[in-house]
Amino acid sequence: MIITINGENIDYTLEQETTVGDAFAGVSSWLEKSGMVVGGIRIDGSAVLLSDADWRDRSIADVESLDLEALSLRESRVLQLETARDFFLLLKNAADAGDRESLGELSSGYPDLRRILPYLVADGPHSAVLAETDAALERVGFPLDSDAPLDDADALASEAARLAGILEARRREAANPEDEARRSAESLAKTAPTLDDVAVNLQTGRDKQAMETIITLADELQVLMRSLGWCGGGPDIGAIADDLNGILQELEEALKAGDTVLIGDLLEYEIKPRLLDLPERIRFDEEDAS
Repeated sequence: MIITINGENIDYTLEQETTVGDAFAGVSSWLEKSGMVVGGIRIDGSAVLLSDADWRDRSIADVESLDLEALSLRESRVLQLETARDFFLLLKNAADAGDRESLGELSSGYPDLRRILPYLVADGPHSAVLAETDAALERVGFPLDSDAPLDDADALASEAARLAGILEARRREAANPEDEARRSAESLAKTAPTLDDVAVNLQTGRDKQAMETIITLADELQVLMRSLGWCGGGPDIGAIADDLNGILQELEEALKAGDTVLIGDLLEYEIKPRLLDLPERIRFDEEDAS
């Protein structure tokens, strides 16, 4: 059996493998050590679904060729995010149209998607995004239970649109991480001057305005960290992340303690200068060479 990856022959020796599934498992493990994953498979020129089990039991003696499509982890994540985004766009359209048949089909597929959503949303172990989604979908009765009515199609469409937007943002971070990191750094630099008002707002009872600024700061910092995580080279990602995370932990402790003086000092003298410097620090290899 000839094994190829992305159409190229590979030097891989079959030893104890007797089935196509055995061979697939061996090559997949070999690829994973190189930071690659399998995105597709063709057996004797015909594409098969990775999720199907039938082809795995076929004897390698009966197969002439096995061609695998190999993707980088980033390419694989982009495809997963596109698929998840498109699911929620279909859900929005079905809810808007009141298409009961499509809603039923999407309901059947949702549990599998829900299992990987934490991995795709990448919002931490206690995701506020998914907690809000779970509560919203439960209120409207999705996934549908047999013939049970959908309680609020408009609310379902709204929540589906929200998730599609979040997943599209995550897709951009993975697909164009350097561009997103630059954009996020510029946004944080523009946010920096507003930090002077946070402590004053907290001291004068305007907690809502203060927390809105802090939430905006935290959200944009997460975008920056996720984007930098996909970048292959350039800025010292570890140093930037450690520097920001350390000072943000101090800010979190000050917020919990209600220490408005310390909050003001951290924002004005520690966090603000770092944010203003970010656009210069977020430079990549080709920019450094220019």
